[in-house]
Amino acid sequence: MSELDFIRTALDDLAIFVRAKHAARDGLVVSSKTEANDLLTEVDVAVQAELVGRIRDAYPNDAIFAEESGMNERPRDLNGRVWLIDPIDGTQNFVRGLFPAFGISIAVAANGRPFAGGVAVPGNGQLFLAEAGAGAFRNGERLRVSNVDSISSARAEVDFSCPSDRTNTLSQFSPLIEKTGQIRCHCAAVIGLCSLATADMDAYVHVKLNAYDYAAAMVIVEEAGGRLTRLDGSPIHLFDGRPGVLGSNGILHNAFVDVIAEGHQ
Repeated sequence: MSELDFIRTALDDLAIFVRAKHAARDGLVVSSKTEANDLLTEVDVAVQAELVGRIRDAYPNDAIFAEESGMNERPRDLNGRVWLIDPIDGTQNFVRGLFPAFGISIAVAANGRPFAGGVAVPGNGQLFLAEAGAGAFRNGERLRVSNVDSISSARAEVDFSCPSDRTNTLSQFSPLIEKTGQIRCHCAAVIGLCSLATADMDAYVHVKLNAYDYAAAMVIVEEAGGRLTRLDGSPIHLFDGRPGVLGSNGILHNAFVDVIAEGHQ
């Protein structure tokens, strides 16, 4: 079984479980992590445990970098094979029932770059899959980013993150917010980034993401013809320790880098 087939099977199975738990979310066990709004549910823990178990059975020599259960330490070999898991991205949306804007994210990387990844959106039955050099797909249909070429006509997702990041977010992205045609915030990185691949959005920015937040979506965006870099336009190594992320349809990428730079001046 290829890594992409492994990802597809795991996400198909877990989407059923997560969808059922979301339907019965009033009975969920929910706690806070570092901040009051940084939520953890029993579903996050269960999904990650299932994925970790499957990876260890199928790929026992690979490292795992995941959000929950103390597995968020960077791997020893930063260029080795690493699986990256975000069991529920958009936990606030999952708990509160906001749209279907939450997803299960899993990717596998080597040399600091994801080469296969998938995002399941259980709320609406969507499954995004991509493999380096083989294209990106949603429920089997090939994806392509938008051809919007003007910031004034663009839709950009500005993820406002948690309160501790808010001042930095507003400072860095103020010019972008002022100049971009439309601004959105789904509060789920995988939803915002996959919206680039579907051509529903033209740019995505965040001041502080962990690699497991965007690794799967990164290969999906790039295989749909888009770009994902650091905020200054430099290439991403998943474990370079730099937190900011800019995604775009590619056409507008340099323009958004320039607008973000204005926020640093």
